[in-house]
Amino acid sequence: MSYPPSGGGYPQGGYPSGPVPPGPPRSPWSSPAVLVAIGAGVLLVVVGVLAALLLIPTDDESADRDTADGGQPSASTFTSTVTRSAETTTTTTTPTTTTPTPDRPTPTVAGADWQGFTTGPRCNAAGDPAVVVGQTSRSRVVICQVGTQTGRWYYKGAAPEGGIELQFPTRTGDTFEARNGAVRYLVSPTSLTIVEGGTVLTEEPMLAYWSLPG
Repeated sequence: MSYPPSGGGYPQGGYPSGPVPPGPPRSPWSSPAVLVAIGAGVLLVVVGVLAALLLIPTDDESADRDTADGGQPSASTFTSTVTRSAETTTTTTTPTTTTPTPDRPTPTVAGADWQGFTTGPRCNAAGDPAVVVGQTSRSRVVICQVGTQTGRWYYKGAAPEGGIELQFPTRTGDTFEARNGAVRYLVSPTSLTIVEGGTVLTEEPMLAYWSLPG
């Protein structure tokens, strides 16, 4: 049997004998050249953006560059001056009450002031005045008042043998009497008399005498 079969030929509807019809049209964007051009454009855009970001200076760099060039910094400087009014200080002065110093009479005995002899004996406290100051050939005596307590006194005497201080002497007329046990010291405008019991131990005439009236 021969091929094709005799009497046969190609079946009805086989390949046409005319020219081959063209296929569907191709898109111009699918061309390799166009694709290469688009890729190159995108690459250039990316490179340009990166270059612009790298070339933009920061604020610190801009300020340093302006300073180096002798210009003013780009940021504006605002100077504000605040003037404070002078404060007024009010000073309150409290009045000081001064107690007037009493007018102290000066004794007429040499070497004495209103508290007794300057070289002793003399009254103890700063406010104790002398009410009697007397001096004999060997003794000095002072009778002092305790502050402002009228009628409250103490006796102080000094002699070559030493000194003595006695509390609370009494007064009878112009004579003061201070006691030391059985020994009595009698001070008057005329003498210093020391008595023990009924015996006079010594009687010294006054060479100088002063007393406050009372």
